[in-house]
Amino acid sequence: MEGAVLAIKLGLVEEIVFENGSKMSTAIRKKPMEQAIVHELGAEGNDVGLKAHHGGIDKALFFMAERSFAKLTALLGKHDSYQGEAIYGENFIVSFFDEENVCVGDQYQIGDVQIEISQPRIPCETLSKNANNKNTRAIVVETGLTGWYVRVIKNGVIKKGDKIRSLVNPYPKLTIKYLNYLLATEATVELKTQLEQAIECPVLAEAFKRYLKMKWRKIS
Repeated sequence: MEGAVLAIKLGLVEEIVFENGSKMSTAIRKKPMEQAIVHELGAEGNDVGLKAHHGGIDKALFFMAERSFAKLTALLGKHDSYQGEAIYGENFIVSFFDEENVCVGDQYQIGDVQIEISQPRIPCETLSKNANNKNTRAIVVETGLTGWYVRVIKNGVIKKGDKIRSLVNPYPKLTIKYLNYLLATEATVELKTQLEQAIECPVLAEAFKRYLKMKWRKIS
């Protein structure tokens, strides 16, 4: 399987005044770039706000599918291009790969960089503020158009237009779409085994496992 990097976006924390008048120190509005110098904590010239919830080795960089970007933007009644300033905090927009065919534990080669998929993104209210639509977070959860976080296995440079080559796919059942389903669907007895299987995955990020464990505990 092979895709390509369609857009690269990086940015530092800045104070933003949203259209609803609220203020926040955030790096959500990342700017288009031609390349990214990538390391285990992200990329040079890139940062995150609210470090208690964002960033770190398991959330070094955030990827979105071009298809998902287009679908989500249309659902929000917007007409923004994926080539512009980040709306959803995305670092990379890619072709071919999306929530249906990307799995936790997958490793990819992009330029001289190697990455590993760590978890789906769990949306926060900053998305709604930046998109100027109070329903953004709910729509992302409902549709599962979340994008995904990655770990950096090998440092290097990623350039716009670089091919994305699949290296390994050790957990083919644990797609981003499936993990989003586990998190969003009603907690039932039937779901318990599925939750347990996902929680046992050694490469699924601990931050995401915590949410699955909370759901598991609700099931009698």
